[in-house]
Order: sequence, then structure tokens, then C-alpha cells
Amino acid sequence: MAERFVTVDRDTPMLLPPDLRDWVADDDLVHFIIEAVDRLPLSSFKTNTRGCGNAQMPSH
Repeated sequence: MAERFVTVDRDTPMLLPPDLRDWVADDDLVHFIIEAVDRLPLSSFKTNTRGCGNAQMPSH
């Protein structure tokens, strides 16, 4: 039986950096926004409990 392996081209550069924040300057407003959202009390937001629509992002 022939084995089926995915061919990997190790010389192809990545399309995106491992961490997208690497593309953003240290003094960019997005860092403030990320920190502000991280401080929000997410338990006070409503979530979709009907089971329809797209899956919701897991909370960390």
C-alpha cells in the first residue's frame, strides 16, 4: 500500500507572522484596544445559547 504524505516546501515563506502583533508598531492604538477589551467583564455579555449560527469564540 502506498503511503500518502503531504509535501512540504520548507523554502516557502510564511504568509502571516506567528504573532500578528509583529506587524503593528509598539505605539499603535490597537495595543490599547486589545488591553481594554481584555479588561471587560465578559460574563456580563449575552451569548448565543440557541445553538444556531456560527460557533462562538472560546473565552480565555
